[in-house]
Amino acid sequence: MMFDAEIGRRVAEHAAQAPGSPAVVSAEGVLTYHGLSTRMERYREALVAAGLRPGDVVAMALPDGATGIAAMLAAFTAGVAFVWLDEDQPAARHRAILEDCHPTGLVTTPNGAEGAAGSPPAGVTVQGNRAAGSPPAVVTVQGDEAAVVSAAPSGPRAETVPQDTSCLVYTSGSTGRPKGIVQRSGNLLHFARWLASETGLRRGSHMLQLARLSYDAAYLEILSALDAGAAIVIPPPTVKPDGAELLPWLDGREVTHVFCVPTLIRRLLLARESAGEPPDLGMRAVSLYGEPLHSSTVDQVRAHFPRTAVYNMYGPAETTVATFHLVEPDCAGDIPIGRDIPGVETLLRGADNASDAWNASDVSDASDVSDASDTSDDEGEVWIRTRFLARGYLGRPAETAAVFSAMDESGLRTYRTGDLARRRPDGALVFLGRRDHQVKIRGARVELAEIEAVLRAEPGVAQAAVGVFSDEQGTVHPAAYLEPVSAAKVDVRGLHRHVASVLPAYMVPAAYVMLDKLPLTATGKIDRNRLPDPNTLTSGTGSRGAFETETERRLAAIWREVLEREELGADDDFFELKGHSLMAVRIAAAVIGEFGVEIPVRAVFEHPTVRELAAYIDDDPSRL
Repeated sequence: MMFDAEIGRRVAEHAAQAPGSPAVVSAEGVLTYHGLSTRMERYREALVAAGLRPGDVVAMALPDGATGIAAMLAAFTAGVAFVWLDEDQPAARHRAILEDCHPTGLVTTPNGAEGAAGSPPAGVTVQGNRAAGSPPAVVTVQGDEAAVVSAAPSGPRAETVPQDTSCLVYTSGSTGRPKGIVQRSGNLLHFARWLASETGLRRGSHMLQLARLSYDAAYLEILSALDAGAAIVIPPPTVKPDGAELLPWLDGREVTHVFCVPTLIRRLLLARESAGEPPDLGMRAVSLYGEPLHSSTVDQVRAHFPRTAVYNMYGPAETTVATFHLVEPDCAGDIPIGRDIPGVETLLRGADNASDAWNASDVSDASDVSDASDTSDDEGEVWIRTRFLARGYLGRPAETAAVFSAMDESGLRTYRTGDLARRRPDGALVFLGRRDHQVKIRGARVELAEIEAVLRAEPGVAQAAVGVFSDEQGTVHPAAYLEPVSAAKVDVRGLHRHVASVLPAYMVPAAYVMLDKLPLTATGKIDRNRLPDPNTLTSGTGSRGAFETETERRLAAIWREVLEREELGADDDFFELKGHSLMAVRIAAAVIGEFGVEIPVRAVFEHPTVRELAAYIDDDPSRL
């Protein structure tokens, strides 16, 4: 099996063959392969000097850009597993992740290491390896410099993860806590090399990096480009989700390959259309994943990028990628998720048995599954058999055993996805949905039960359910349905702020609906089919509070444009006006240009009125 450490050798080879070729293009500028190779090696030496080794987990609290990419590669080459902490996630989310994996080390910037031994940007202190009972090793990196602030203890210590672990990918958990997928070395690079080969990534190509750096999709983007000698183009985090901000940032950066969710490509194309941009003849491949893909989106892509190949790709984080479909020119309706990629076999387990307990015989008896040789329109749960599976879930043996089979004599394991699909006569799979309440929101896997657990823990809430709804652009958002305790009144504004302080922005409900009683089925379960569509409900009209300061008046102009409202008061609440995470991103990005101060996206949730957010901006000492 290939190991992710090979990426270090490949970067060094590209540095020797084409030292001036661009490797990372970001807000920091252009970093060549020679520069990236130098940084990667210095960072790797610092990790080793800090006593970090295979079996350890290192938390990375770094900004998106060349420094973060070099640190990620250093961990791969040193054999140390990493977990990435996104800058804009709330401190409570960081805390939950760190308490789950107990990292042995922290990689951060010099500013991030000030004070206590290693504090991520949100003020969360890494606790260190619980089994060893020791503080974490701390390494600071910036530019070409790396320093060991504190080292891990020498001598024997318990391993946090198996030695063949490359990283931990945290996803939403049905128990109300995020769960860590233990990704095995070799898996990511195997799929990255396939992606580069299939889509024609090579030296001179430019891959746009849009996924959060805590997602496995980001590692596919990064590894596929760098292994092939291409450049990875990384916009700032506040720019990535917003087509209107992303479009001007991309000017002159000659992107040839995109790997993203349909929501993001639609927003970029809408911005291109609004700006009157001519067709881009340089785009070579647009690969879409994480959400159902419709032919109308493909038509839009081809109108703007007439020479591009369009792919629909499928795969949960436990398997990274499983199937792909090169979309034909005359497609119509929903697009298939396609056929197996090399090294992967998809099986269909009969839908009537999809809830059965895991049984090893289910994947060894060919008569009990539908495989690619079938010629009928079989339907069932998608099971994926491959040697390139994640090991399982960190510290959750029961959950791991429920969906991962043991390795068979040929070295293969099987993962049952919970996704339902139909196999067409030509062998391609068509996605049909889920057999549970898991959803995808802008490519991120979300367990609605995790959001519900946060809501139910609040005083005044007797019962809570979470569904999803689509806005005018087809973007999916969570909606909360609340049943109050008898005679109690739920403080919806306070509840919203609390949820935003605990969950990532894309999991924060964009609508709150109060119901006397949640609808139930005949068996006493919540009847989600009878939950009302928030789009049919009336939201606040605005007009509460006059604007008193110049900052409030300038900020109100931003809110009016983003929320598309003429009537707006200084005390109108962002979420009551049906504001959601993508709108919050646009507001945060616009604040940079208008006031010269960078605010985190979560600040819009924590200060959800023009008056409160204006005061927050005025108090920022970095304001220009």
